[in-house]
Amino acid sequence: MTSVPILIASNLSDNSPIPKRLKWIDSLIDGLAAIAGIILCALTLLLCFDAVGRTIVRFAGDAGWGYTIPWTLDVAEYALYLMTFFGAPWVLREGGHIAIDLLVERLAPVPRRWVLVATDIIGALVCAALFYYSCQVWWTSFDEQVLIHETFVFPEWTLLSVAPATFLMMTIIMLCRAHRPLINSIRNRLKTGL
Repeated sequence: MTSVPILIASNLSDNSPIPKRLKWIDSLIDGLAAIAGIILCALTLLLCFDAVGRTIVRFAGDAGWGYTIPWTLDVAEYALYLMTFFGAPWVLREGGHIAIDLLVERLAPVPRRWVLVATDIIGALVCAALFYYSCQVWWTSFDEQVLIHETFVFPEWTLLSVAPATFLMMTIIMLCRAHRPLINSIRNRLKTGL
């Protein structure tokens, strides 16, 4: 049985695509990734705590024994959203997104480089478009003072403000990747184990 080599982009931490003059972005990305990890841990504890409490209520048959946290689902929704947007730039910078590059790996080094540059530029354009439209959505929400009415009541723009910042960082990363030196495909295969 033969396996199809689907390569995952290599870890770029030793060859970060971000130039030294923009290293503050690297620090910001690392900080946001750490916050995403902390949110994940806190969310896991909260959901476990709530599940145990609901189980105690179910088995005890009395609401006086056990506990439930009524705002758990709302917090989980916001936490998943924040984790995604805080962690996405880090995953992109580290090359953690899945890349199916069967054809690209078979190209000669020069055409391979141009294909990689083209895909990075396309990715940068997509991220820039998402940045533009997320700014428009954020501004509309801010201008109209839209409120989220769930367990908590707060302005919608506070949650929406994360998306434009994330897409801007991802645009910068994609543009920097378009200028990085050609990565040796053999080294990539060794790192991914394929």
